[in-house]
Amino acid sequence: MCGLCHPGFFENMILEGGLGRFSHYSSIIQKLESFEAFLDRKDGRVTVAIADSNHVIGYCLGSYPAHDDRWAALGDLMYELAAIEVSRNFRGLKLGERLLGMTMDDDFFEDKISYMCGYSWHWDLEGKELNAAQYRSMMKKLYSRFGFREVYTNEPNITLRAENIMMIRVGSRVTAEDQLKFRHLRFGIKPK
Repeated sequence: MCGLCHPGFFENMILEGGLGRFSHYSSIIQKLESFEAFLDRKDGRVTVAIADSNHVIGYCLGSYPAHDDRWAALGDLMYELAAIEVSRNFRGLKLGERLLGMTMDDDFFEDKISYMCGYSWHWDLEGKELNAAQYRSMMKKLYSRFGFREVYTNEPNITLRAENIMMIRVGSRVTAEDQLKFRHLRFGIKPK
């Protein structure tokens, strides 16, 4: 296991075969260069699980939202946990929980509203042998362990399918005023 990775970390790494393209699912990360692109973002974070000293078997990615994303209207207050994935060949070992725990174990997040948007079209339902409702429940349980809670929004990608989910964790130093701005933004009311 590795904590936060640094630029150049992936130079001699290999993506393990359980991460990749399958008939009904494609990994968010298709090549190692994508990790480096995340690390190049402002405060981009990559946490990985490693096997056999150089095989990436799981990852958790975080960054500030893209400039055209709704949540970017609140600037550096918002931080997206953009993806978490474990190789099909290493599931059932609680690696997802460990990756998310290592990522969130940082005082950095106490000044942020951390969020995840769970879109069912990104889920490996076939590989997990779950339906969308079961997968949603699994995601909710995982993130809840780290202080995340489900919130409702009219953001179009979330509302597109009933099984989609948005979860947030409000850092201990986030002001009531910023929390109110986020509550409004969830329903399309931009901050003044």
